[in-house]
Amino acid sequence: MKTVFRPFWSYDLPGTEAWLTDMASRGWLLEEWSLLLRRFTFRQAEPVLLTYQIAYQPASQASISSYLASEGWSKPLQQGKWNLYANDRLPSQISAYPSRTEVLRRNRILSYLFTGILVYLLLIALIPLLVLGLTFNQGAPVRIQPSPMWAITWTAAALALALLVLAIYSLVKLRAASKVFLPDHQDMEKPPGPPRPAGTTRVRMKLGWMYAPDRLEQWLEDKEQQGWNLYKVGFGGSLFHFSKGSPRRMKYHADYQVVAGEGYFELHQEAGWTRLYSSPLSLQKWTLWSRENPEQAEHAELYSDPFHRLKHARKIAISYTLLFLPMILLYSLNVTAFIDNMSREGITASRALNTSIMLFCILLFGSLAGRTWLYYRRLKKL
Repeated sequence: MKTVFRPFWSYDLPGTEAWLTDMASRGWLLEEWSLLLRRFTFRQAEPVLLTYQIAYQPASQASISSYLASEGWSKPLQQGKWNLYANDRLPSQISAYPSRTEVLRRNRILSYLFTGILVYLLLIALIPLLVLGLTFNQGAPVRIQPSPMWAITWTAAALALALLVLAIYSLVKLRAASKVFLPDHQDMEKPPGPPRPAGTTRVRMKLGWMYAPDRLEQWLEDKEQQGWNLYKVGFGGSLFHFSKGSPRRMKYHADYQVVAGEGYFELHQEAGWTRLYSSPLSLQKWTLWSRENPEQAEHAELYSDPFHRLKHARKIAISYTLLFLPMILLYSLNVTAFIDNMSREGITASRALNTSIMLFCILLFGSLAGRTWLYYRRLKKL
């Protein structure tokens, strides 16, 4: 028997599966795993060629489907929502694999968490650097106050640095794994941009439109009726390029998809929609669609069912709330500590600046999350 400690195995599932396959080819078959302790236990056996796949599914789905079983898959291990599938056929002989949808959804949630941690740590580090910069700029003397708590200070700094490295490492691994799991047709590359049209053009910036996508859609449709035709979306989806032409009846739709389903792009393109922009970011999978003369189409809306779109808006609001809520809570705790410190030791310029920056961050992230719920409320009224 041999036990291997692999602490970050779930952040790099393709690497973990390849590692298990390599261990089996060298005669080490996985006997049991302890996911809480991150330990994998192997037993010595004859070398064998196995294809492994790890799936994240509800615990209620304990049995393997008959379709996967007919493809040669077995499920030797299961713990909680994690399921280990094995197949002794050659990869070229396998035509069906367990679903990756829940794994992608879990990776998205973890990406939200680590992004929040990363932004928080960077802002926390930026505040004292900003204070020092202002102090040096004003020519004020800098005095280091000796403290018996330096051991705690340096320990906290080391933990923050370790957490920063962990957040960056996890985001890189999760993004790489999600790219492997997504089929080729779901690659979020930008659609080919049209050439610059002749005549008068203008560029308008629209920041933060994803927190109120209905306002963006209406804005673009109004521009078209004024004779400003959208021909390109650039710079992360924030720059909109228009050319002066004749008024057009256009329908725009900004769609948010965490994991685009099978044939997502082909389905809408065959229905007459044109893809103008797809977000390359792993946390914000936005696609902007357009359609000319929607009154002549059988289905003028991207989603004809209003309840489906309302559910879609609720998903957007919940996703951004989960993204911003941890940062709002952490900044609120810091503001409370700063205010308490100022009430006991007095107000100084640096303490007032730190508190102001924290309050600004709370208002900023709170307003962004609030805008998504206002969007949901507007659709619900309709």
